[in-house]
Formats: sequence, structure tokens, C-alpha cells
Amino acid sequence: MKRWLKKIGEKITGSKPEEEVKEKNKTTTKDTDKIEVIETIQKDHNTDHNLTVVGADKKNSISSTKLKEKKYKATWFHKLGDNFKKTSSNIKKAMFASKISQEALDHLEEAFLMSDLGVSFTNELLTDLKTKRIENGKLGNEVKQFLQDQFLENNNEFKFKKTSKPQIILFFGVNGSGKTTTLAKLASRALDEGLRTKIIAADTFRAAAVEQLLEWGKKLELDVFTGFHNEDPSSVIFKGHKEAIENKTEVLLIDTAGRLHNKIELMDELKKIVRTIQKNDPSGPHEKILILDSTIGQNTYSQIESFTSSIGITGVIMTKLDSSAKGGSLIGISKKYKLPIYFIGVGEKVDDLINFNIEDFIDALIGNNFGDRNESIH
Repeated sequence: MKRWLKKIGEKITGSKPEEEVKEKNKTTTKDTDKIEVIETIQKDHNTDHNLTVVGADKKNSISSTKLKEKKYKATWFHKLGDNFKKTSSNIKKAMFASKISQEALDHLEEAFLMSDLGVSFTNELLTDLKTKRIENGKLGNEVKQFLQDQFLENNNEFKFKKTSKPQIILFFGVNGSGKTTTLAKLASRALDEGLRTKIIAADTFRAAAVEQLLEWGKKLELDVFTGFHNEDPSSVIFKGHKEAIENKTEVLLIDTAGRLHNKIELMDELKKIVRTIQKNDPSGPHEKILILDSTIGQNTYSQIESFTSSIGITGVIMTKLDSSAKGGSLIGISKKYKLPIYFIGVGEKVDDLINFNIEDFIDALIGNNFGDRNESIH
């Protein structure tokens, strides 16, 4: 296990490694590091983002992004909710059973169903295990390898791209999935990379969504294009997109209204949005990102199928893993639909959008980062 993962496990169990004690001597409170990061972010954002960042300035901006990622990578497991940790602990206990028995497999089945791996993939896992001659104490290794194999076909890395026209990133999903907040977090990342960034607030029917983006715009010192209340979203997007092209914007993020995937008229509106974008740029949108709420579990599958058939999906961001036990559905999404998982959301703050890393996620899912590894069902 990676050294920082081991450190997290020790911290949760109550022990304090020597490295942690040394680190605490450098600061007076846990909040000190966070304040430093916030100050770094603010410093980066107190520049004119309408100017191209070149040379040393660009290197400093990228360095700031890496520093921020390093600081928060070591703490995101702490932000996973109690439900997620409880489910992970149950999986871990079943995986590290002292003997491989039907009872151990039954516990494993129950734990993975609770994590929302799904009946189909849980049965596939158990079938795979039963066909192998596994030595006592090696069950955990086999389970972890099976889970990792489900992600092999996808590249989960998200990249901003510099083009002559804006890279258009369209966000969509059902009501309450966290689209607006997630969009703002990704906008912050674009700014940290020194990219000229703009947001279009196309959820014209929900005033709170526009206000929320305007507040984020103030915090990030970022331009937010808005229309009139109840204005046709496609009209707002057309005008905002055209302005972004004229201003040589590099990254254009578009927020859309939450829509139930089984409402035909709302899905037709989304199709119209895509056609409108293509009037100014036939190659757009370049990313079509579905925001999924982890708390809805297997219902994510029906959403994926509806949005895929309507406009297509290039990647997924799963939110609210800080309040859910149901991260297992990401495995089914990756395997069944061959979709990249770009990020996971573990909170409301700007830094709570985490790059999806297969090994890290599986370690969290199977409880490698929580509690005593030797604890098991006997």
C-alpha cells in the first residue's frame, strides 16, 4: 500500500506516525495547510484570466495545481461518509476471512451488494472466485484484481485542450445531482492551468442556479454569461458561445437545467442545445459529461442509457461519495458502458473534486484505508 494510504489508515485507528508528529510541529492547527492552499489559489486567481499565461507564469500556475492536488490527495479518504466507510469495512472483513468458506463468500456477496456493485457483477465476481483454487489468506488479492480488471478498457484521465476555438464542455444530469457545483470546481482547475475560461449559465428556469454560478464567478474572478429568466437555454448558449469565440476563450463550460431522463420534452431540449452549439462550431461539444449522484445507486444505469441514446456521453463524474455507501456502481458503469470516470466528488469545497484513480478507489471500496487490516470474519 502506498505510504500516504498507510498513513491514513493509521490516523483513522488513532495512532500517530512519526511523520505526522513532525508535520504537526510545523503548524499550529490542521487548518493552516488549508489556509496556505486557499491563499495560493487566491494568488493565482488575482490575475487577468483573459490574458494568455506564458513562460514562468504558466509553470508556476501548473506547479500550484500539482501542489494543491498533492495536499488534498492525502485527505480525501477522510471526506468519505460513514456509510461508505462502514460498507468498505464489511467488504474488508469478508475479504480477509481466515478461511475460504461458503460463509465467507456469503458475507462477501452481501457486502458488495450493499456497496451497489449490482447483482450481475457480484455474481460474476463470486463465479470467478469459485472457479479458482485460492489459498487461505489470498482471497483479498483475487477480489482486488477482479475489480481492477473491470476498468482496464477505459482511459479515465481528463485533459483540457487548447484549440483555436473554445473547448466546449457540456454538463447535464437529473435534478440535484450537483452539476452546478461540479462545473465550478472544474472551472477552477482550468484557471489553475492558466486557461482563459468562461461559464454559460443556461439553467434559465432556476434562478438559484444562475445566482450560484455568479457567486462562483466572483470567487474565481471568472466571467459568467447569463440570459434572462425563462429565456430559451439554446438562445443563451448561442450568444454566450459566440462571445467566447470572439474573446478567444480557451475553455467554455456550459451548465444546463436538471432534467429527468424519462421526460421526452426535456431530452429533446438537450438535443436542441447540442444542435445550437454546432451552429458556431460543428465539432462541439467536445466533452459531454453526465453528472451522477452516487446516492441513487443502480438507477444510474437507466440515466446513462437515456442520455447516451439522446446526445451521447464522453465521460462521467460521480458526486456525493461523502454521503453515500454506493460507490460500487462505478464498476458497472465502467465495464458495462465503457465510459471514462473522470472525477469523483467528496464534498462542496472547490478542492473536493478528485481525479478518479482506479487503485485508490478500489482500496477505498474494499476498506484498505480504514481500520485494522487484520480484522476479519473467522
